[in-house]
Amino acid sequence: MAHAVEEKPALHMGLPVGNGKLAMWLFLVTEIMFFTALIATYLVLREGSRWWPTPSQVHLVEWMGALNTFVLIFSSFTVVLAHHAISKGDVKTTVRWIAVTLLMGCVFLGIKAVEYKAKIEHHILPGQIHFDQFFGKQGADYQRYLLEELPKVRQKEGASSPVGVKIDAILKELETTEPNAWLPSRQEKRLKSASKMVEELLHDHPDLHIQYVIPQGNIWASIYFALTGFHAIHVICGLIVFVIMLIKAALGTLGVHSAVFIELTGLYWHLVDIVWIFLFPLLYLV
Repeated sequence: MAHAVEEKPALHMGLPVGNGKLAMWLFLVTEIMFFTALIATYLVLREGSRWWPTPSQVHLVEWMGALNTFVLIFSSFTVVLAHHAISKGDVKTTVRWIAVTLLMGCVFLGIKAVEYKAKIEHHILPGQIHFDQFFGKQGADYQRYLLEELPKVRQKEGASSPVGVKIDAILKELETTEPNAWLPSRQEKRLKSASKMVEELLHDHPDLHIQYVIPQGNIWASIYFALTGFHAIHVICGLIVFVIMLIKAALGTLGVHSAVFIELTGLYWHLVDIVWIFLFPLLYLV
């Protein structure tokens, strides 16, 4: 009597995910480690510093950071809609949502460009910010800078203008003929007072390009441009991929078979979004 032989299903070795998705997750893990190291460095330096710049001192505008956060969160939503549409074979809707995601990424970079422009105009750059010590050579350099630059600004704005009047008060604080006025303790006190007056002047007239002392300013600028700069590079890389998708759609090669491609790009874009969600409160709010 013949016995029926039951065939056992073939065993497939490996992880229950495709090679492309596995490679993307491994890549994202390395990116998480990279940004974790940068953020941890920022936290260690900040907690180890007695003073730290406030957002207003370094010309950070909270609403711009909040708007950028909303823009990236919305773009993560649109890339999910694009993947959902391509899974159903709706190429036209997919292209529409990819274009919206691309637009949101460009808006993000545009706002960052405006913020970078403000930093550059006010010389809030690594190595270009006066130290927070007001004595010795550093104090003398800052005193010399104010005595050279403030009269130029006063002449440009007009001696009788509100800016000119405030600059006169700052110069009066610096130019003293009192005996022993520039002993380290007196020098430190006067330079602190002058720096505070310059900061208040810039608060009322932010278009003036005058430097003032920012506590730990050079360290802050180095970390800020490292964190936001590397993040911006990742945004640009994502936008390049979205442009490639639109080109494929224009050539008629974007279809259901591209679902995995869009899904993997979406995973990368979610990482870009999550990193900014951490950076926004750390840099703008805390």
